[in-house]
Amino acid sequence: MTDEQKPLGDFWALDRLVESLQERAKELNCLYQIEDILRRPDEPLSEICTRIVNAIPSGLQYSDLCQVKLVLDGIPFMTSGFVETEWVQSADIIAQDRTIGRLSVYYTREMPTLDSGPFLRDEVKLIQTIAERVGLRIMHQQMRQLVKEWESARDDRT
Repeated sequence: MTDEQKPLGDFWALDRLVESLQERAKELNCLYQIEDILRRPDEPLSEICTRIVNAIPSGLQYSDLCQVKLVLDGIPFMTSGFVETEWVQSADIIAQDRTIGRLSVYYTREMPTLDSGPFLRDEVKLIQTIAERVGLRIMHQQMRQLVKEWESARDDRT
């Protein structure tokens, strides 16, 4: 390698590193948004689901070509203009060891093949993490309802 080629190689390596860090920052910001949405205990579940599907595209590499569908107990929540395509990454939503829904993220057109089809490995993990967090939120909501019912029954007896 000549002295002229080495700096160019270092430049490309640095450019790839910066690009990778920018993608991780997008994913992290998306997770922060999702956590903020899920943290509202009294917000209706339908509003939470709508806000989640609209927040997810910002965390993906090709956010402008991203569509999201979240199905919870058979009820679908989708991004505006949703179109189902073959370029999809999905994760089950589980609460109390029962599959209660599915989170699917689609690209509207074919993209370069990466770690898992057109999705980066960290994007796959992001989708799985969001599905897991939604399942935990549902379980927490169910537990709160049980506690309210138990307290109400206890108050009725006294």
